[in-house]
Amino acid sequence: MERKFDVVVIGSGPAGYKASKLLLKRGLSVCIVEKEVFGGLCLNAGCIPKDMLYGIALSLQRIKNLKGNTVSLSWEETLKQVQSKILRLRKLAEDQLRSKGLAIVYGEAELIEEKKVKVGRTTLTADYIILACGSKPPTEGILPEDILKGKVIPEGRVSIKGNDPSAYELAFILKAFDREVVLEVKEGLLSSFPQISETIYLKLETALENCGVVIVENLSGEGFLINAEKRKPNLCPQRFPFIKLTSDGYADTDPYLETSVPGVYAVGDLVPPQGAGFAFEKARVAVSNILYGKSFRFDPSKIPFLITSACEVGFVGDINKVARFEYKPLSVNPKIFVNHEGGILQIGYDESDKPVFIAGAGHGLCEILNVFSAVLGGWFSHPSYGEILEEILAPIV
Repeated sequence: MERKFDVVVIGSGPAGYKASKLLLKRGLSVCIVEKEVFGGLCLNAGCIPKDMLYGIALSLQRIKNLKGNTVSLSWEETLKQVQSKILRLRKLAEDQLRSKGLAIVYGEAELIEEKKVKVGRTTLTADYIILACGSKPPTEGILPEDILKGKVIPEGRVSIKGNDPSAYELAFILKAFDREVVLEVKEGLLSSFPQISETIYLKLETALENCGVVIVENLSGEGFLINAEKRKPNLCPQRFPFIKLTSDGYADTDPYLETSVPGVYAVGDLVPPQGAGFAFEKARVAVSNILYGKSFRFDPSKIPFLITSACEVGFVGDINKVARFEYKPLSVNPKIFVNHEGGILQIGYDESDKPVFIAGAGHGLCEILNVFSAVLGGWFSHPSYGEILEEILAPIV
């Protein structure tokens, strides 16, 4: 059976979902191809369940700081409630797009011609194709998504290794739920993020240790081990033979996110940097170029990057434009002073003394980064309350 659409989107994670929503809003016919469950990793076993657990972990930690003793809460029961909300949210998201005319085909996609996708016995043709296949873990063993889905229950001494942000986030969450947590850091905390200075990452290190997380250079007697290595782009050359890849496996795109095949765009974790906030922006760029011609470039500097752990750590802006840095304590803000002391901001100014970059560590940082991103003409971190403004303010699509 052959079906024709304006656009075929492969993958229903953050980038695929956002691209489909924007295209449907403009009246195009759209089909999503999804290999597993609607919403991808972010919705089902990534940033959304993790954010719910993080909010609970913050409350547990704050009560512990006030009372001086641990508050007991069942991990299993909490995770059941989180997954129950995920099921509801997934259904709402899928039903919303179906009501706008979205077609969904479940199965594994294969690009058999430059504008033709095969899924089982179904062939889909389109004027444009958006690849939003997401990412995959580079290692086997117990993964962060296994913990967040409840596939395995962390017991006893929990060891976490890897340089993905989920390592620092899970370490805090599990410690708040009274697990013994050991975090392996081989090359320095956050060493894979050159935008984060030593002054800032030491704030996170201290905050984790103050919560009771043990940080070591090499694990010994691992116990329950979670592998939180950086994920790899999920673009199989055998299934997508026409798409040129970079040496590290990403889709080779131009600044407009078009691949080596005209009319085929790559978004989400198929293009660096990885992360849901960046994925949404890539979707906006790809859709804008489909609708209005290739004139919109992807600029990651305008999207906040945020890690939510024992304290929030993140940045937004273009560090390459910075001529000088200035540090400010977050506690000069009364709201932060009365709730969470000890945070810090690093502001980068260009040669005209205009602020072009902000990084920081501390609670409430997400709100600060989102506001600064808006000043730069960018969007918001994910997940955050500010994202609701996109429905009101989106100027392009």
